[in-house]
Amino acid sequence: MAKDDNHPRPSLQQALESLFGTVQGESASLISLPGGSRLFSTGDESDHLYLLSSGRLGVFRHDEDHDELALIGIIRPGEPVGEMSLLAGSAHSYTVMALRDSDLLAMPRDDFLKLVDSRPDLLLALSRKVIERVRRDVPAVNPNVFAFYSICDQPIRPMVERIATQIRALGYKVAVLDKAFHGTSPEAFSNIETDNDYVLHAAERHESHWRLLSSRQVDHVFLMADARERPDAIEVEGERSLLHRAPDLVLMYPSDQAKAHHANGRTRTWLDQVRPTRWFHVYPDDIHDLGRMARIITGHSVGVVFSGGGARAFSQIGAIQALREAHVPIDFVCGSSMGAILAATLAMQWDDAEIERRIRDAFVDSSPLDDVTFPFLAMTGGRKVDERLEKHFGEMQIEDMPLPYFCLSSNLTTGTLKVHKTGTLRKALRASISLPGVMPPVIEDGEVLVDGAVMRSFPATMMRNTHLGTVIGVDVTRARGVDPKALSVPKNLAGWFARGDWRRGPPIVSIMMRSATITTAADLAQSRAATDLLIIPEPAGVEIRDWKAYDKAVENGYQTTVATLAQLESPVTTLRKLGVSLHPNIPAFTPDDSYIEAASQPPQKQGTRFGLFG
Repeated sequence: MAKDDNHPRPSLQQALESLFGTVQGESASLISLPGGSRLFSTGDESDHLYLLSSGRLGVFRHDEDHDELALIGIIRPGEPVGEMSLLAGSAHSYTVMALRDSDLLAMPRDDFLKLVDSRPDLLLALSRKVIERVRRDVPAVNPNVFAFYSICDQPIRPMVERIATQIRALGYKVAVLDKAFHGTSPEAFSNIETDNDYVLHAAERHESHWRLLSSRQVDHVFLMADARERPDAIEVEGERSLLHRAPDLVLMYPSDQAKAHHANGRTRTWLDQVRPTRWFHVYPDDIHDLGRMARIITGHSVGVVFSGGGARAFSQIGAIQALREAHVPIDFVCGSSMGAILAATLAMQWDDAEIERRIRDAFVDSSPLDDVTFPFLAMTGGRKVDERLEKHFGEMQIEDMPLPYFCLSSNLTTGTLKVHKTGTLRKALRASISLPGVMPPVIEDGEVLVDGAVMRSFPATMMRNTHLGTVIGVDVTRARGVDPKALSVPKNLAGWFARGDWRRGPPIVSIMMRSATITTAADLAQSRAATDLLIIPEPAGVEIRDWKAYDKAVENGYQTTVATLAQLESPVTTLRKLGVSLHPNIPAFTPDDSYIEAASQPPQKQGTRFGLFG
């Protein structure tokens, strides 16, 4: 046994408190930092060591892609601030802002360096902290204090209490704070946070003084609006001026209003005024909507991602059936190409029977690609697809859909992805499935849009940035897409037409569809790694344009999803929080499709394509 084992080294917090305690009143000073204000910015001179006494600080770095500050870490009471730059003798590499009203002790750099000579334990502890923070590429960001601010006359405190009840049902301790806590000190707020897993602030419309104090104590804000009203531009702008980060918007609906027609196009007006990060449609008395809000707050939400894949994507309908059968909640949905259409059926909250009826009518009963035309722009005119999208999705706006949804198309004009989060759903879907050479592209705002799978067939990485919870991916991009037998030139064109095979399009359609949607190994590996639960149906015998193989593909997707879920040792909603992922033990890319036969065998407990990875 080492000789100092009976004398454990003091923690960094203990060492810092001891150090600051010896010099309090001499060189150290107390700083009170209001929530939303900066302690220092990137490039500022490092001239002090700070110790956070109460409150919370956020560490931000500049996101060049979006020209904004991105939160990458949180500093809690008892932790040092600015130690890396101080020890290195360099300027600050990050911006630090107060996420709460915060109190700090500050010691000038020269005084710290003099004192640390006699405190090797402190220098060692600080060095360990530096190494710990450097090794973490992205420090953990776990928001646990949320605010609900009303911008309507409808009382929101009862709804916040019901959300808190749902959070408690997940096993967490929750405190709800209202105007009675106006005047609370930063230290008292810190103690409330320490005693609870989550803290919810509720402020009614005219509780301006409480709202002003509260806005300096929270991680994230939900603005609560009555969906039947029109936004007050002046009031909304006033709300935004209190917040140092973009809020989420919650549009509330009366319980007697049918969900099928809840928004009626009004969402866009609210989005233009509030400019929220995300938005949600909620019925305050609906336990399912309240449960969704609880999951979103606690990181137990579930996002589902569907890949492109032509007719093979019908497997995703089977996945929907299996997930619903297993009572897996679904809170966010996205997709690309054919996966965008199937994701839309899920975001519209159609039941299984309606999904089957509409998809059969649109794609199975008769081919959507048999309006063959002279190929000036494509093999087909795209008119039948336009008609069917209009028939089944009408004038539905993406922002009005019951569940948060987005889909992708590829912008040939700019060479970038187009993310469709608002606008007319059928137009976005038409762009997302416009395979080059097969269907004419979509022209929107002077730009040429084609199939999303051309640039990204499986947008799991984008879903992971949408919410804090589990990401489920259903990926058919690597399934065998083109059967060589299907590429033979018909010997008898009359027979080919008589059998109706022409309705699937000539074999060149398969080649163009497959060529336009092949995903690179690196992109696929990155996308698959972004999922917590990865489901890979292998619909053997289903060719990429074989629309009649609906039943076979759906059954394969159902069975694969059931088998995958059976391997889980914890609920789907906990996977991301527990750091447990279920991934197929197969490479993202193989030189051929030989693994399909092995993968199609029933999974075993060990040595199969299913395995748990921490």
